[in-house]
Amino acid sequence: MKREVRLRDGRAVTLRVAAAGDVPRIAQLYSELTPESFRSRFHSGRPKPPVVARLARTDLVPGTLCLVAAMTPESGRLAAEARYLPTDEYAAELAVAVLDDFQGLGLGSRMLNALIEQAKASGLERLSALVSLSNTTMLHLLTQYGLALTEPADESFVVRLEISAIGGMPGWPRASAGHRVLVERRGWFDDGRIAALQASGHDVRQCFGPDQRSGRACPLLVSGRCRLAEDADRIVTHLCASDRDCLAVMAAHQRLWPGKIASQIQ
Repeated sequence: MKREVRLRDGRAVTLRVAAAGDVPRIAQLYSELTPESFRSRFHSGRPKPPVVARLARTDLVPGTLCLVAAMTPESGRLAAEARYLPTDEYAAELAVAVLDDFQGLGLGSRMLNALIEQAKASGLERLSALVSLSNTTMLHLLTQYGLALTEPADESFVVRLEISAIGGMPGWPRASAGHRVLVERRGWFDDGRIAALQASGHDVRQCFGPDQRSGRACPLLVSGRCRLAEDADRIVTHLCASDRDCLAVMAAHQRLWPGKIASQIQ
């Protein structure tokens, strides 16, 4: 994969799969990020150069795929980097870093699209990401794909989100020890009940439901399909009863899967 991308300010970069020789350039990119951007990518302060160099390596986890956006060949510099690290046969964890001078120009979206394209071609079905709630840009990017919350915010205000690599809503892991419980509710934080379900061995996914303000559509209403709901063992809905779209979602559940509906998180 190799393609030239024209950014909103007129500059062009070349998107391609990273080679072994790009690792020092990736380390340089990480080093040039502002402290805020570095924390958004790694959820920590900037470590010493040897640790940054290790973070840049692409051979630590077998199956890792790394994409880079290169500036002019003469500069030898990178404007952005995106990668995924496999976590099982059908899933991987993704991350994106964009040099501050190239943020807000659509490059992050291009990198994420290209990464998903490569993941699908490799047979992956789901991609997850650890995202700080202060990283509104990444939250907005992932929302466009239809996301599920798999780990609510912790004391560091970091959540784990999951998107599909094959379109639509993300599905469930192929092997689940307990029930697959879909919880539909707004909010990033757990009140203890979701954690209790997970501690009991259940696989829990939280969906925020449709939201016109954020541009978040519901595939169940748009296409009539939702992998999360179709393959769930239980569906617990706590969406806003005064919202027309949310009411339509709840009505669809009652029509299609009445036996799955639970009145509360237990």
